[in-house]
Amino acid sequence: MSISDEYKLLSNLPLFEYLDPSELKRLILVSERYSLSPGEYLFLEGESSEMVYATIKGQYSVLVNTPQGEFELNTIDGLDLIGEIGAILGESHTASIRANSEAEVIGIENQLFLSTITSNAQSSLKIMQLLAYRVKHLSIISAELTQKDS
Repeated sequence: MSISDEYKLLSNLPLFEYLDPSELKRLILVSERYSLSPGEYLFLEGESSEMVYATIKGQYSVLVNTPQGEFELNTIDGLDLIGEIGAILGESHTASIRANSEAEVIGIENQLFLSTITSNAQSSLKIMQLLAYRVKHLSIISAELTQKDS
């Protein structure tokens, strides 16, 4: 995929849509590309968070470990951002990401991601909205699991 193709794709992510084109191009130029096979993990829950990833191809499972084994919190299909929670908190990954198909991601180093996003007010608001949505989604899952246990 060419840099201009990656630019067109990543500019569709809500978090990046307000970035100056030169900032987004800079992110793309210094980022890394990874290919995954079905069943391969991009990262595991508890591993050190080094990068934020943009999913550019494939389907992924978001998994957490429970006493009963892995539990699927969500699936990602298509363009999305993952790993941003670990970057923002400066902590290890809160979930595992497993490819369910042939997959490709673009990895952006945490510090570069954070400095780029925090320099743009609209992008900062988008990250807050993204995180609020994820908290809401997890609250719904938690309530459903609590009802099942009752």
